[in-house]
Amino acid sequence: MPYYDFQKKNILRNTVKTHPQYIFDIIDKNIYLNSLSAISGAHTNNATMVPTGHISLYELNIDRDEGGHTYDPVVDDGAKTLIYPFTVKAGSLTSMGTITNAVYNTSYAYGDTITGSYPMSASISRRRYSASPHTASSPRNHIGALKNVLNHYTYISNQYSFSSSFGDKSLQEVNLISIPSIFFDSGIKPGSVDLQFYISGSLIAQLTDKNKNGELIQVSGTAYAQANGANSVAGVVLYNEGFIVLTGSWNLGPSSYNFSYTSRQPTWCDFAAGALDKTDGFYGPILTPSASYRVEFKGTNEVSTIEMYALAPKGYLNHSSNPTYKLYDSGTFHISSTFNSTYFKEDSAIPIKNTVSSSFCNYSASFKKQTFISKIGIFDDQRKLIAIANLATPVKKTEDRALTFKLKLDI
Repeated sequence: MPYYDFQKKNILRNTVKTHPQYIFDIIDKNIYLNSLSAISGAHTNNATMVPTGHISLYELNIDRDEGGHTYDPVVDDGAKTLIYPFTVKAGSLTSMGTITNAVYNTSYAYGDTITGSYPMSASISRRRYSASPHTASSPRNHIGALKNVLNHYTYISNQYSFSSSFGDKSLQEVNLISIPSIFFDSGIKPGSVDLQFYISGSLIAQLTDKNKNGELIQVSGTAYAQANGANSVAGVVLYNEGFIVLTGSWNLGPSSYNFSYTSRQPTWCDFAAGALDKTDGFYGPILTPSASYRVEFKGTNEVSTIEMYALAPKGYLNHSSNPTYKLYDSGTFHISSTFNSTYFKEDSAIPIKNTVSSSFCNYSASFKKQTFISKIGIFDDQRKLIAIANLATPVKKTEDRALTFKLKLDI
């Protein structure tokens, strides 16, 4: 088998950057992702087996009978209708990521099976913090954890400052919207964030990061909302970390609504109420019968690709070890040979079948060596096969013909 080294100029590495768009609609405590509703299945109301507005992290357990899963790993008995992760406690001390070391060491004996569960899902969530300092009954842990990150981005805008003339985020009312990284990958695309606040189906206010510096500016809305906050900064976006921090406290409408924690005129601190909501760090019911919200943004997905140009030089690769390359006689391969009691010898010259076609029926043209390339193997520096490229149609290779095959791989 011939081997050819890839030269430096024959390998190109590129990165393709894409920006997939995501739209979350929050309506009456329900989240919808890209306007998709539940897909009815044979065993469940939603075939993906995750709530609407969520993405399945591994896309396992699609439309399976969850109620029929009765397997008990303790007694190793029951029906297995769901895919599930598991590990056996052994000397390697490998445990599930959701089990603490204390529980793993004290609650399981060696040989016990530890199981997890699928599907796993992700969606946006919201935490609202009232205007009060951190206490045990009203913690602000998530806001405090972002202090250094927010201060780091003050070189872009002073609006990021954790404590400044624009307000003290350790004391003021804050609305924190969290976006899992599976939606934005390398980061949220600057200039793509769009927040829309609706009351009774009518848009009352809209925020965008039109300056692409993370500042969320109120760009449109009703006359009432614009009179109070036109062109005002209502918060900031942490593009790389996936957080939207809203602090805009001006009124967006003249009427009051029940946002669970109080009945009041809507502000940007009430935005996305009902999106897996936590108020002051605790889950609670959200009652906004006339309010709905939309969160739009684009992620950044970088796909690394490698292009390899495999060369088939002129005058080479014109012989094959395939048995069909040799001449057959009446359907039976025949090679003349001589032998006696001391040796066995085959003819050194084996005829090659002429595969060159003729323009005349039942006649062959003058003999020329030619092969048909159907596969290209890629080897590492130790000549271990690591990939095979299959051609859709074999390509004819003649002695006077040089070929270049372009191979592309996403990595």
